[in-house]
Amino acid sequence: MMKFLRRRRAEGLAPDAEAGVPTKGDVLADGGASSQLILRPYRRAMSRGRFTLLIALVILFSFIYGAGFAFTGQTFLVQFAFPLGFLGALVIWALPELGRAPTRALEVLLFAFFLGLWWPNYLAIALPGLPWITIVRLTGFPLTFILLVSVSCSQAFRSKMAATLKATPFTWKLLTGFAVYQCLSLALSKTPQTSLNKLIVAQISWTAVYFASVAVFSKPGRAERWAFTIWIMAMILSADGAWEFRLQHPPWAGHIPSFLAVADDSVQRSLSGVVRAGSDRYRVQGDYSTSLGLAEFLALSTPFALHFIADKYRVVRRLAAVISLPIILYTIILTDSRLGMIGFMLSILLYLLMWGALRWRSDPRSFIGPAVVISYPILFCGFIAASFAIPRLRVITWGGGKQASSTEARVEQVRRGLPMVLTHPFGHGIGRGAETLGFLNPSGILTIDTYYLLIALEYGVFGFALFYGMIILAGVESFQGILIGPKEREQTLLMPITVCLICFFVIKSIYSGVENQPLVYMMLGIVTALCARIKAASPTVNQKAAAA
Repeated sequence: MMKFLRRRRAEGLAPDAEAGVPTKGDVLADGGASSQLILRPYRRAMSRGRFTLLIALVILFSFIYGAGFAFTGQTFLVQFAFPLGFLGALVIWALPELGRAPTRALEVLLFAFFLGLWWPNYLAIALPGLPWITIVRLTGFPLTFILLVSVSCSQAFRSKMAATLKATPFTWKLLTGFAVYQCLSLALSKTPQTSLNKLIVAQISWTAVYFASVAVFSKPGRAERWAFTIWIMAMILSADGAWEFRLQHPPWAGHIPSFLAVADDSVQRSLSGVVRAGSDRYRVQGDYSTSLGLAEFLALSTPFALHFIADKYRVVRRLAAVISLPIILYTIILTDSRLGMIGFMLSILLYLLMWGALRWRSDPRSFIGPAVVISYPILFCGFIAASFAIPRLRVITWGGGKQASSTEARVEQVRRGLPMVLTHPFGHGIGRGAETLGFLNPSGILTIDTYYLLIALEYGVFGFALFYGMIILAGVESFQGILIGPKEREQTLLMPITVCLICFFVIKSIYSGVENQPLVYMMLGIVTALCARIKAASPTVNQKAAAA
């Protein structure tokens, strides 16, 4: 073997020259020595003059970049990261075809990101000149990196993703269009650095999460695991909420390590707890920055608890889900949030109607499905009447004198904001909604209460249509997947997800927080993945596709 290697060197060739590694015999076009650092698939003949010019330009750019960072780095850290990001994207794009994507790492990172959503966002590492380094960002950046690597280095991964996305064409096209419009909105912003930070977070926590979810939840069992985690986290946060209500402040307040303590007024307000003005009633907020964020999450988790009761699961899980419903309701009451109560009641009413209709369709001989559907108008009207007739239920659902101020604030915000939308139909730029509206709450803090208005102010009429069109059409495509007929128990998760999307659409009329937005984008990814599996297993759909 050693003789063979020596003979190959004497001939001017490396041992693995045939494998594509540069060798001594490889020379530049003008006869110069070849670089040993460039793999053959990426090497192109280049004259010595061009090669020298390229090296000189790299040195000049490095000098200017280094000098600029030395003088203004603390002020423009994010901007100076752009060349590094572009270089990283270029390296990812140039990766060779490997045939196999790192899907296992993608799955681990997606679930790590998923669990990181319930870490308090205000407990983060804050370095001078940089945004807060949160758990979501620590997991979101590598998740996006692995997703891009998978797309770049595996033709099989790209082909499977393309085939899966075809199952819900409206969802992914509107989502991509909204992401592009978010990038374009930077040109409309008067504070581009603030908007840029918001854009990066949105693309990582929303857009990348959707496409990663499409890839991961295409595998059987992953979506059901995700839904089970949502339900378990609702129970954990409910227990934490009861503890917080007893203490009248978050349990970790006063026990935060110094490296996670962020010196910011908003953090101090979250750690000191929230009390409704005029009633002195403490409002539980859990690990969210507001009680409304916790209430929204609990409302979105309700359809999954209902699904574990109604579908074919083990008796122990079904009984646990039955017990969990009053616990979720009690925690929503502790948040003193009308949006949580409306979302909880709407989830029950919508899921009951959908379950009864599908039961009637799948088993026409059973009396349960027809009984539920026929009696539904009476049940619905009875609930509405009770919500107005029973004082306690009326207050927690529709509000009373203590909640009148928040209702008046929303009306005033819409009155101010609509002319701003009409004068700027293309929006004011991502992250600029509250600043553009300029509405202050009684504490003197900029606020905006409805996400409808926030989206319209930031992205204009076109962005509003893209975002809410995406939510509505995703619900329609999810319901179509249910009508085709799930072949596996996991695929029936489209029912609670459809209910969640409707509840999310309603809740956003009175709440502008985006803490749970990644969860919704995950739901959109699950809709795409499960619809693709349902259509692939349906002979009728396959015949229509073949005919087309």
